[in-house]
Amino acid sequence: MTLEAAFLEQSTPVDETEDVTVIDLNPFGLEGEKDRLLLIRKNGEPVLLLQLYIRADDDGWLISSAFSEFLLNDTHVAIIGGDHFHVFDLVTHSFRSHPLEDYVGHIYSVPDINSARLHERVLVATYTHVLLIDIQAGILWKSSRCAIDGVVISSIENDMVLGQGEWDPPGGWRPFKLSLNTGAHI
Repeated sequence: MTLEAAFLEQSTPVDETEDVTVIDLNPFGLEGEKDRLLLIRKNGEPVLLLQLYIRADDDGWLISSAFSEFLLNDTHVAIIGGDHFHVFDLVTHSFRSHPLEDYVGHIYSVPDINSARLHERVLVATYTHVLLIDIQAGILWKSSRCAIDGVVISSIENDMVLGQGEWDPPGGWRPFKLSLNTGAHI
């Protein structure tokens, strides 16, 4: 069995998804607004369509980001969007959502940040912080501020998370090191 997923573009033919089960990933209730669609395929055939939702802030502005990413394995999909991290169980069709209190940026598997396959733990980079999240247990730690306008992870070496944060946009990137065990700056 081969599972793959992709965010749908506006140009996706409707007939490709018309008989596919649609599941709302909406932890916000009536406050949620439809955002992106993630199509799951099994052996090349569409089997599931996840409708992601975002929320509005206290002033009514939608908490959305140019960034939305996912990682997939045989049993789960981890998705970042808006200011939330979602884990969807492909077997039970249940999901858990975790507020990150910041706009999302990127998601990385741990220990191989270059892997497109979801592992048990992930690093999530927001615009200002890094979080270590276990897909079963939830958020394990959140770093102190690493940037003001973007964080990228470059590697994990010797239990250290190496990355860069943008402190003076545009282009004011500075390196940082975090403990993989605690999230503390080194």
